[in-house]
Amino acid sequence: MTLMDGKHAIVYGATGPIGGAVARAFAREGATVHLAGRTAETLDRLAAEIRTAGGKAEVAVVDALDEQSVDRHAAVLDRIDVSFNLIGHKQYFGTPLVDMSLADVEEPVRNMLRTFYLTSRAAARRMIQQRSGVILTFGGYGDPAANLGGFQVGFGAVEALRRSLARELGPHGIRVVTLQTNGIPESNPDTYPEDFRREVAERTAAQTMLNRAATLADVAAAATFAASDRAAAFTGTALNLTAGAVVN
Repeated sequence: MTLMDGKHAIVYGATGPIGGAVARAFAREGATVHLAGRTAETLDRLAAEIRTAGGKAEVAVVDALDEQSVDRHAAVLDRIDVSFNLIGHKQYFGTPLVDMSLADVEEPVRNMLRTFYLTSRAAARRMIQQRSGVILTFGGYGDPAANLGGFQVGFGAVEALRRSLARELGPHGIRVVTLQTNGIPESNPDTYPEDFRREVAERTAAQTMLNRAATLADVAAAATFAASDRAAAFTGTALNLTAGAVVN
């Protein structure tokens, strides 16, 4: 028996590098994966790949920052066992906070909190009826780093919301868990210069105890475990995938 037999899992941002890795892993473990994103063509390609490999996938064009879009999609599903928001966010890296505009600092904080709240609320309302479910979030919050703009602040806001949701939803049998990373260099777009991508990978690995960064495969494996009944006692916490960059 696979880890997620019979479960229905929504992956928002499913066609990104991390979302795609998680969606494929969920499908391999027996889940019906509901691929949610903004572009039908790329969603259809991923769904075809999953189905060819013997998995089950459904496609929906969803704007995970839009309240009505998120709620409409959740309302048509028979059940929601897992919700994982992995949409990408615009990044303003390389500038000190004191040199940034208020709008640029606010944007990632507002958008990260907004999309996690909307997708979590939509899932939780269905999960409360079922008396079970898992809401996953990604990124976590470690030691502060310089020149990340509002990006790390946004992760901190999401973590605060995750803690509150775990407290409120626990009595309904719903778990809320973060997959905490120190960055996944493998997920950096090919559009970034090769030298930059290599530098990021080397710097990320150097910060760890294991001299390696977490990979997409690491994230996918942790996500399937966290979403499965084997992690039934895990909630209100983060699974540390930083390879020792963050010490708990």
